[in-house]
Amino acid sequence: MDFRRIEIIFVITFIALNIFLLTTYLDKNYNNFSSDNSNTKVNIADEMAKSNIELPTFQNEINKVPYVQADANDLLLKNYSKLNNQRGSIGENGFVYKSTLSEPLQLTEEKEFVAKDIDKLIAFIESNQVLFGKEYQFFRYITKSQQVVFTQIANNIPIADGTSEVVFQLDNSKRVISYEQSYAGPVTVQGESRVLITDKNAVDILYQNNELSADTIIKKPTLSYYRTLNLEELSMYAPAWFIEIESSTDTQVKRVDAISGTVLKVQTLEQPQSVTKSRLKPPAEQDSATLSSNRE
Repeated sequence: MDFRRIEIIFVITFIALNIFLLTTYLDKNYNNFSSDNSNTKVNIADEMAKSNIELPTFQNEINKVPYVQADANDLLLKNYSKLNNQRGSIGENGFVYKSTLSEPLQLTEEKEFVAKDIDKLIAFIESNQVLFGKEYQFFRYITKSQQVVFTQIANNIPIADGTSEVVFQLDNSKRVISYEQSYAGPVTVQGESRVLITDKNAVDILYQNNELSADTIIKKPTLSYYRTLNLEELSMYAPAWFIEIESSTDTQVKRVDAISGTVLKVQTLEQPQSVTKSRLKPPAEQDSATLSSNRE
């Protein structure tokens, strides 16, 4: 009897059996994972529907966006004295310019805040009445506090954390009476673009972290930048999804880091000083209404 041959056949059979069992095990686990993952997605949508959470039409596309850097500067301090027809000062921290208009800017006679009001503010902000005005674009109107927010655009994306914005204050006659400005300064792209989670992923994450209440309307998420690192010489900004959530009583703002998927807790110190004092609550609890940037 050829024991050597039998031994070889036994080893080959043993190896083949192990390969088969390993393949079967991995295939089973993969199918279970796919099934569980699919069920999770279905369950999230079902659970939100049961809670009467109304979802927007998601873009649900994979985007790639880099970090951006802004070097420390005192450009507002150096240039605010050049502005006319307003009384202004730089706050104690040196980074927020506060202005009171000598002649309030009257917006339209419409009761609501409308697209023509945005046009008037764009004309004002680009007419050398606001420093570096052409770097800012309309972002949202805050109904409760009657404020209009323009944000600095970096890499075609708004910086929407309060560190680089112009906040116009309206009175009860729908006139712009003052504004506050923060300015990150010129920004540069840093490193390669990173793959982002989708806008739908961001909303799912909010729900899984108990950040969404029942009977609410989720507005279409906006891709933005937020300051993730603040040093003496520079600041770094990372992409985040900016999400407004409407209820019967107010509108809340939530932010989700678009790279890590972390739910962000933005501090009130990132808002202009007097605005922070008047609201006494963080941006995540502000009442606001966002108009489309293309003002359809």
